[in-house]
Amino acid sequence: MKSIYLSPSTQEKNIGAGNYGTEEKRANEICDITEKELKRHGIIVYRNKPTMTLREVVKDSNSKKPNIHFAIHTNAYNKKSKGCECFCYKFNGEGHKFAKFVYNQIESLTPSSDRGIKQGYNFYGQGKHIYEVAYATAPAALIEIDFHDNEESANWIINNIDKIGTRLAIGALNYFGIAYTIPSTIIKNESYYRVMAGSFSEKENAENRVKQLKKLGIESTIMEYKP
Repeated sequence: MKSIYLSPSTQEKNIGAGNYGTEEKRANEICDITEKELKRHGIIVYRNKPTMTLREVVKDSNSKKPNIHFAIHTNAYNKKSKGCECFCYKFNGEGHKFAKFVYNQIESLTPSSDRGIKQGYNFYGQGKHIYEVAYATAPAALIEIDFHDNEESANWIINNIDKIGTRLAIGALNYFGIAYTIPSTIIKNESYYRVMAGSFSEKENAENRVKQLKKLGIESTIMEYKP
């Protein structure tokens, strides 16, 4: 059975703009959704405690021996920056592979341009790595959802906690090769009406339309057919 260690931010003194509150609070709200969705799909979930230091978090993760270590954060820089970024230890490993799955889910959801996937190795200077991705034994990724010191982005995070948490779970499930299923509690015995938003002869054009729709918060997929 697959397992994951979820590590929402423990930064209780990192305060966001407007009504955001702390990074710790919002990261844990997001993680609550992610944890619920992963467990619903049969994933074993371990999780840090808000009182832990980073060393304690990594030590706890390493003791559990999960398949993946996943840190969930929101970002701060200059009150103007926007967008998601995701860190692995080094490119081309399993942590990088996992980072791509979760980043792609959030990149298609955020309302602004995003900042890509980056290495945590030597991120702060020679020998100074992003701690969790460097010292977790399991392949690891750390995602910065968006910038909480920018009031517009902070409000977007607050208003999209469920969507963000679900998307992170979908990214992890995709990495594990597990299909996401809609909760049975919201499936009703009634008719549904499918809406098409274009038909394209070039796959690239179809992919661009899906990305546009996802930016608007509209779930979209590509279905191939031959006339």
